[in-house]
Order: sequence, then structure tokens, then C-alpha cells
Amino acid sequence: MHISFLRQLEKEIPITRVSQGYGMTENGGLFTSGMSAGDEDPKHRLGSLGKCMQGLEVKIADEQGNAVPIGQQGEIWMRGFPIMLGYDNDPEKTKETLTPSGWLRTGDEGKMDEDGYLYFISRRKEMIIRGGVNIYPVEIENVIIEHPSVAEAQVFSIPDQRYGEEVCAWIKLKPNAPKCEPNDITEFLTDKIAFFKIPKHIRIVDKLIMTPTGKVQKFKLSESMLNELKEGGDSKK
Repeated sequence: MHISFLRQLEKEIPITRVSQGYGMTENGGLFTSGMSAGDEDPKHRLGSLGKCMQGLEVKIADEQGNAVPIGQQGEIWMRGFPIMLGYDNDPEKTKETLTPSGWLRTGDEGKMDEDGYLYFISRRKEMIIRGGVNIYPVEIENVIIEHPSVAEAQVFSIPDQRYGEEVCAWIKLKPNAPKCEPNDITEFLTDKIAFFKIPKHIRIVDKLIMTPTGKVQKFKLSESMLNELKEGGDSKK
């Protein structure tokens, strides 16, 4: 979650402190936590996923599985007693996800700072490759939601004949927000991110396509955007 949203939560909800954590079903739940005693630095407590919990291991790995230097990004790997033994009746997926030495490949890109705090960058399967350049949707989403009228942003890709993939965005506005059009978002982003990261197709929506558990289905957003463009309804005029 964006740090500005978490700061707002702390102001508006009567709780002592807010922090982030990281985990997945395959590791039995929470693996890192930002609730370390005395951890008051907002960059760490709100901006990171916290530190690896006691008795567990996490590393940022390159394509060969080697730990990368501090501050560099790679795939988040986890190891420890909560890690699953494997997927039920799916040995191929188990082999793909678990290494012989017990590391769980998460499929998430991240980095770690010198103090051991973990930072999420993007899900690998959601990474956009436009003209040979890697683009991480979370980076763009975090800038879009800084716009005063924006409540939520989801960035994804659609196939493109020239660049391989093209950047798109669906955006929900805040209740009673001033009128905001796709071109307003483009103008807002112009001096904040590289030109090739600015979404070519932007759609202002009332709701996003989500699973019953509340997760955004980006592949459904991509399908909907493709269908709309085929029908001649470019959302960015």
C-alpha cells in the first residue's frame, strides 16, 4: 500500500500504529513484519514490508538463485519452517516453485536495504516489457494516486504490434472529486515519470474487476480494454 494512504489511516482510525507485512498461502501466512519494537521511522514501518520474522530467511535472488547486493532488485525468495511441502497432486508446479535446498520462489520482485527491511517492487507476471524496457506497474500506480482526485489506480498492459506491450491504466476517483479526465492524468504524469511509462490508454471507472476476495483481476482489465479498443473506444482522447 502507498505510504500516503497508510499515513491517512493512522490519522483517521483510532489505532496505535500501522505497518505492513508480507506473506502468501505457500508460506502459511505472514513472513515479514513492520511491527518491530521501536520502529518509528515511517520509511521502514510504512514504506517497507518489514523485516523477516525470527527463525525465517528471506533473500533477493538473481536468475541463478544467488543473493544480489544490498539495494539491488531481484526475486524474493523465502525459507523456513512454515514453507509448504508442495502443491497437492502438482509435482511440476512444486518443482518450479521450491528449490532442492528449501527456498520458495515467490514470483515477486523486491529489494532489501542495509537494515534488512524488505521492499516490494512488482509481481513478475505483471511486469510490462515495452520496447525491450522493463516497466513495473506499482511504480506508476504510486505516482498516479498522488493526484488529488484519484482514489485508486491499476496499471497493466495490452499487446502492441510495435512495442510488444503497451501501458494502460484504470482509475477510480475519490467521492465528490473535481472532474478529472484521462488527459488530466497524462499531464500530471508528464514531469514525474519517464515518457514511455505514461499509460497510452487511460480509463476513468466507477469500479474495478475483482475476485470475490477483493483482489483486482488485471488480466480481466486487459481483456476489457482490448475489447473496448477493438470497438473504437480509445479511453484517452
